[in-house]
Amino acid sequence: MRRALAVALVLLLVVPSAAVAVPDARLAVSGLTVAPDTPTVGEPVTVTATVRNSAGSDSAVELTAVRLVDGDGTTLATASDPGSLSPGDTLSVDLTRQFETSGVKELAVVAVGEDANDERVTIRRPVTVTVEQTPPLVAVDASRLVTDSENTLAVQVSNPNTETYRNLIVRIDAPDAEPKRRVVPSLAGGASTTLNVSYAPAETGAATVDVTVDYTTATGVDRRTEYATTLSVEPLREDVGVAIEPAPEQQVQANAAGNLGGILGGAGGSTLQQSGQQESSGPPDALSVTVTNFGNAPIRNAVVVPRTDGGQLPRVAVGTLAPGEERTVEVSLAPVDSATTVTADVQYVAGGDTGTATGQFDYSPPTGEIQLTGVDMRLADGTLTVTGNAGNVGDGEVTGVVVRVGEATGVEPAYPSRSYFVGTVDGSEFTPFELTARVDTANATAVPVTVTYRVDGEQRTRTVELPLDAEQAAASSDDTESQPAVVGAAGLGVVVLAGGTVLVARRRR
Repeated sequence: MRRALAVALVLLLVVPSAAVAVPDARLAVSGLTVAPDTPTVGEPVTVTATVRNSAGSDSAVELTAVRLVDGDGTTLATASDPGSLSPGDTLSVDLTRQFETSGVKELAVVAVGEDANDERVTIRRPVTVTVEQTPPLVAVDASRLVTDSENTLAVQVSNPNTETYRNLIVRIDAPDAEPKRRVVPSLAGGASTTLNVSYAPAETGAATVDVTVDYTTATGVDRRTEYATTLSVEPLREDVGVAIEPAPEQQVQANAAGNLGGILGGAGGSTLQQSGQQESSGPPDALSVTVTNFGNAPIRNAVVVPRTDGGQLPRVAVGTLAPGEERTVEVSLAPVDSATTVTADVQYVAGGDTGTATGQFDYSPPTGEIQLTGVDMRLADGTLTVTGNAGNVGDGEVTGVVVRVGEATGVEPAYPSRSYFVGTVDGSEFTPFELTARVDTANATAVPVTVTYRVDGEQRTRTVELPLDAEQAAASSDDTESQPAVVGAAGLGVVVLAGGTVLVARRRR
């Protein structure tokens, strides 16, 4: 009985000792380093762990894994099977990870291995990593820099993080740059802002631009980042071109036969020709002045100052033109009523100096003049019918055109077409007309035809004497078919000139 109790007591002593057995290998993480010391968001962070097998260990150890874990135990980086350690040996393992957010990261290094008896050995050591926001990204854009001219430096500041920067102070260190200091109250994560700075370098060649940004991180830490770039500065090249041409013709609704309303007792309205939309022709009422900046610097406050021999015309503002840019303005020629040379002086500022570029245009104002062409005269039963065209041989509009038969020896206006209202005739256009008169063939030698019209508000009257061959007129009265009764060749055009003289020209339209 006593022997059985002794055996039971021995068993009680042996079993607990087996449950708390210590592995033969004794591991320790003897050293930890973090590089860089202050990592930023998105930057690789390397934690170097030095694992040591104590010299007093009874067994070597085979490391199966060294892990970097967060506070929740989630593995952030792993080194698998890094090697074995004999008693007294050490082994360094690099664990690298990037962090997407800033702040204090409470981490741990966990080393796991097996000793010679296949017993699992685990050691854990905490490590703290502080991650800061990524510094602002800075870029300077200047497509072209020119001396003695106002250039623009576009300084772009970007926040590559998810958190917000606060109290950003941007300083620009460059010769003659204004302003040199700009303040941005806050810049959200992923956002950017562009600060335009006026820059007028005095010398050509290379120019260094330094940008310093002071800011406060989301954790309240004040930090600074710096940026430097070298830009090329060209000498000022001033080149302004001035081109003058007639202003684009306007689309107008035109009637090739003119407006024939108000015809006195006549049926000439039935002779209308085709009508439709067409471009006006002849000299312009305005000039297009195109100003082009062929230089390498902006021109400012540009204005067109047109003038003629008779004086200055109204000025037209152009404004600012960047290099390579052009702008067209119109100059009214309403005050110009005679042929002249139009000179357009373009005054502007380039760099710090004023300049002038000049263009010229030889201008002739539109004029109108009515001539009678294609005149035929037919005599029947003592009534003479005169037909023809009232043609505008000028390039300006003629209005209020009226053709009528005058009184002379043996000639008097007769129904139905004593007069004929032609109306408006555009430049280089014509309108047919028809007149009737009672003729005493025994006494009549000529038929007077008077044309009245207005040009530029001025009324003009011209009279032409159409020669009448009495013998031919008498012979035509016996014919059943009325024949032309004109002096000279039939179908010749009779045109009106100043002073009432007569010109016979061969013209058919």
